[in-house]
Amino acid sequence: MDRETTFRTLAAVGLSIAVMIAWAYFFGPKPGAVPPPAEAQESAAPAPMEPPTAPPTTSAAVAQRPAAEAAPTPDASGDQWEKIEGTSGQANVEVFTDGQQIVFSARGGRLLSWRLLDYEQLPGADDGRPVDLVSPQARALDHDPLYIELADEQLEARINQAWYQVSEAAADGDEISSLGLPEGTRRVRFRWADGAGLEVEKTIFLPGDGAFLAWIEWDVRWQGRSLDDAAICWGPGISRSNPGDAKNRYAYRGRAIAALSSGIERYNPSKVDGDISWPAALAPRWMALDAQHFAVAMIPRQPGVGMVRRFDLASLGDSAEEQNLAIATTAREVVIFGGPKENHLLKALDQRLGVDLTSLVNWGFFGFLARPLYFALAWLERGVGNWGLAIIVITVVIKLIFFPLTQKSMVNMRRTQQRMAKLQPKVRKIKEKYRDKKDMEARRKMNEEMMALYSREGVNPMASLTGCMPMLLQLPVLYAMYTVLSVATELRGAPFFGWIHDLSAPDPYLV
Repeated sequence: MDRETTFRTLAAVGLSIAVMIAWAYFFGPKPGAVPPPAEAQESAAPAPMEPPTAPPTTSAAVAQRPAAEAAPTPDASGDQWEKIEGTSGQANVEVFTDGQQIVFSARGGRLLSWRLLDYEQLPGADDGRPVDLVSPQARALDHDPLYIELADEQLEARINQAWYQVSEAAADGDEISSLGLPEGTRRVRFRWADGAGLEVEKTIFLPGDGAFLAWIEWDVRWQGRSLDDAAICWGPGISRSNPGDAKNRYAYRGRAIAALSSGIERYNPSKVDGDISWPAALAPRWMALDAQHFAVAMIPRQPGVGMVRRFDLASLGDSAEEQNLAIATTAREVVIFGGPKENHLLKALDQRLGVDLTSLVNWGFFGFLARPLYFALAWLERGVGNWGLAIIVITVVIKLIFFPLTQKSMVNMRRTQQRMAKLQPKVRKIKEKYRDKKDMEARRKMNEEMMALYSREGVNPMASLTGCMPMLLQLPVLYAMYTVLSVATELRGAPFFGWIHDLSAPDPYLV
């Protein structure tokens, strides 16, 4: 077998292996595949008189929601259990605290709205409607924040549809000292029990100190024993920073974010096929749902299973699918942050809670450039007093930094063009010589003569292309600057002059 045949054989074998690998990657079975519903039901054996067990978890695999197990049955031992319930149709609980209006419902002990009164949904709009972090999708599914999820769907429905007994008051001294909360913290407590041993309690502490935090203590108990599989949930989605983003193909699409030991993971709603869960030992430090300028983060204060849940929202319209992810945890103590992604605020929370919420801001691929640009922009704004002026100043500074390189390249490019212009008569003469010769050998000789001409005259025909280098070097900086202008929440609603009332919004007149 000659060398050429051997080469072709090896190439054919290599190509076949590459095709097999590509086929397995794109069309083969996915890891952690979920069995059909019928198989899942067969594999879930009910356990009478036992509370549901913790849902199966995986650190990286995508999985469906655990199959339902048998619901707890009334106690047959004769023990008496207190029955606690609220009045059907009772009024919502409204708490105003430091620029926030938080509304709770006694039905299910859930959160109906979390309005940020100092942030308009559409800056400059006549209605002045504030941002509400609760998404329309969650309302449409009757899956409002603080919804409790269980493996048993019937038990889950009972817990979330029941009317709870509600109390709202100032937190007492012991609660304030144990949680490290400021004086004046408000406490909202929901309690419900069916009288047969099933009890639910949720206690929400609202500090009102401008940090946009809520401390949640909750539990679901069956005859005094916590149901380990119970999880408290936020989502699907949070409200968009701008309602018009649903029709804007270039607008930021929210993500689910998990702070894992391996780093920050961001989950695109369109690329998540099912639920994702982590066991308590590998659970994220925090999980979040974000919009362009706002976020809701769950920060467990004790071990618990962490989950990113996917909902099917096709019935709510195409744009709703971009809000199809929710976050949940089985941890019984959770701190919830719901507010703007402002750097100074997130940095203060990092120090207070011992987390890294500053990672909520996605600085992109050129983050190593975007962060310094943001801090420089913020420093300039403090000096000039206006974000628009700060943007102009930093743009001029960037231009000045690159000016020497740009100037040198332009001079070299112009000099090369002048030399090339002087050589054009000789170049045309060479081309005329070979005009009627179309064979490859003649073309090769023509190119050799032209290169010899350039060499004798000391001209590099490729030198003119070096004029593009300054632009190429500036591209990462320009892209990083674009990222800063896109993600800096401080620019939202910041005016400049004239018709420019919001530096984070596109120019309505395309000036």
